[in-house]
Amino acid sequence: MPLNTLEYNADRIAQIADQLFDLHNTQMSKPRTTNGVEGWSRKQILGHLIDSALINHQRIIESQLNNSIIFTGYNHQQWVTLNHYQSTDWEELVTLWCALNIQLCTMIENIPQETLNKTHADHSYQTTAYKPLKADQPSTLNYLIQDYFAHLHHHLNQITH
Repeated sequence: MPLNTLEYNADRIAQIADQLFDLHNTQMSKPRTTNGVEGWSRKQILGHLIDSALINHQRIIESQLNNSIIFTGYNHQQWVTLNHYQSTDWEELVTLWCALNIQLCTMIENIPQETLNKTHADHSYQTTAYKPLKADQPSTLNYLIQDYFAHLHHHLNQITH
């Protein structure tokens, strides 16, 4: 993946949060339209990133505890709805997103290289990754982390543009 996770660390997350705090709450509530189709609002997109941080935090911990990179998926549409992100204050969402991602960065920075780069023959990235891999292609925990940040980057661009 072309994205370098070194672009994301606690300081960078705090910088992004500062930029997000500057965005106006009412502007964040309007649904985005792409190709004539109404989609999530920026609040809901940030809520989706909060859910993604929670899910991937768990996956990164479990991969180390279980020596496995096989995970179940989750229904991201329902998570966004059931968490009521659309009616949550923008500043609260930014604060939560920031805290979760700073913790993720701290955790990731402390994973030993041999754990990050250990090759696993079996994974679930064909169904659980933002950028899926073929089931017969071996992978690593590092792929999950790179994929997480690529997903994060994609949705931050949707929020800020």
